[in-house]
Amino acid sequence: MALLRSPNETKPSRCRSALRAFVLAAVVLAGVWTGVARAAPVADEYQVKAAYLLNFARFVEWPDSCLPPGAPLQIAIVGEDPFGGALDEVLRRKSANGHPIQLRRLRWSDALTSCQIVFISASEEEHLPEILESLANRNVLTVSDIDRFSLRGGVIELLMVGNRVRFDINRTAALAAGLTISSKLLSVARAVREGGPR
Repeated sequence: MALLRSPNETKPSRCRSALRAFVLAAVVLAGVWTGVARAAPVADEYQVKAAYLLNFARFVEWPDSCLPPGAPLQIAIVGEDPFGGALDEVLRRKSANGHPIQLRRLRWSDALTSCQIVFISASEEEHLPEILESLANRNVLTVSDIDRFSLRGGVIELLMVGNRVRFDINRTAALAAGLTISSKLLSVARAVREGGPR
């Protein structure tokens, strides 16, 4: 499976500013996590992951047929909620490209295709094949910190590298879902993968 990096592209200054805000938020939160890792590592790790989810919503485009202009963008947590309220706090009164954000908590067997982003909790790893199959070729951005998620057909895998939260992107899975991931987001990914599940 090839690891690819997106080519540098010239974008409007608005995109560059948004990227700087994205990176700054991640760096600041990662710094907070590093500073208090011994005191509360899980809570602070998931504060960073919550910030990433918000920024994924802002750097991914969905077809208008699934997310019309001004419609709410729905983010679902599937399974046990590992964020401990951090995601609620990060998303409160936030929007993404003109879409108000709504947070839902669902079971793995619920209908997930009405959501734009689905975070699959590690508690649902045994159901991962069924979840990904139910979302195959649907306009859904799947995100998880389950080990090897991006190699198993998920779109974005969150992972710890040392004491920092990073992410890998499966570009093939994103294209199959009809999603357009900003080249700016691709450029800050740890790895961009192409190919089917392994």
